Amino acid sequence: MIISTAHAHGLLGGEAGAHDGPLILLLIATVVISLLVAEKKWRRRKLRLQNAAAAEADSTPQTDTDPAAAE
Repeated sequence: MIISTAHAHGLLGGEAGAHDGPLILLLIATVVISLLVAEKKWRRRKLRLQNAAAAEADSTPQTDTDPAAAE
């Protein structure tokens, strides 16, 4: 075997900081996923506000200025 089991798992004590790698990767993945979820929620909120504004603009009563329509 080229790499012993003890060396592959970092039990020799020479590489103390090697165990932090997976935790850092997990932290980065968590931050990226959180940002993607927050952006998705923000886009949905923005779209909902635009739809509400458009619906409000459509529901406002419009006055007829055509005198023929008043008859």
